[in-house]
Amino acid sequence: MAAVQTRDDKVREDEVDKRLVAAYARGNSHALSELYRRHSRRVESVARHVVGPSDEVEDIVQDVFIELQRALHKFRGESRFTTWLHRVTVNVSLQHLRKKKRKGWSRWIGLDQIVGRHQPRSRNLERQTEARETLRAIYEVLDTLTEKKRLVFTLYEMEGLSLEEISHVSGTSVNTVKSRLFHARREVFGEVKRRGLLPTHTLQVIK
Repeated sequence: MAAVQTRDDKVREDEVDKRLVAAYARGNSHALSELYRRHSRRVESVARHVVGPSDEVEDIVQDVFIELQRALHKFRGESRFTTWLHRVTVNVSLQHLRKKKRKGWSRWIGLDQIVGRHQPRSRNLERQTEARETLRAIYEVLDTLTEKKRLVFTLYEMEGLSLEEISHVSGTSVNTVKSRLFHARREVFGEVKRRGLLPTHTLQVIK
């Protein structure tokens, strides 16, 4: 299990990120490679949660860092670097959604966490099927939401960002984020519950 970062840890990590940004601005091309090493998994996680199961997530990650290379000079250090990176990742992911519908459902979020290692094989298969159906339903409902509601739902429920962090990422007030999240949760969980697909273990993975 990964260690939980304290506030001091986050401050130190942010200072490292900002030094790398400054180094890149001075012409150190290796600084961008280091930012990629530090944050590519974070970017992949955000992208996967915004666009859903897709075999093109890796392409989105590459596009995010191409955009980062172009836009890094715009980062002024007024917020945490990861907050700014979230915003770039979300924007690139939403552009992807606008251009192309997702293909198939071959890759699933967190199925290894859903399946109990010591459960009978038949029970494992049953839980996998349950999880797939629930995730399919969730993404089907997310497809019907506005981009604004979809954004706050995925960042809060799937990425675990706080309301304040989502406010920074989306450029809106915390109250607006709360309102969008309330309506998004009601629509998503209401429809999934109506279909009888809301097992507790799946919610634990999503949250």
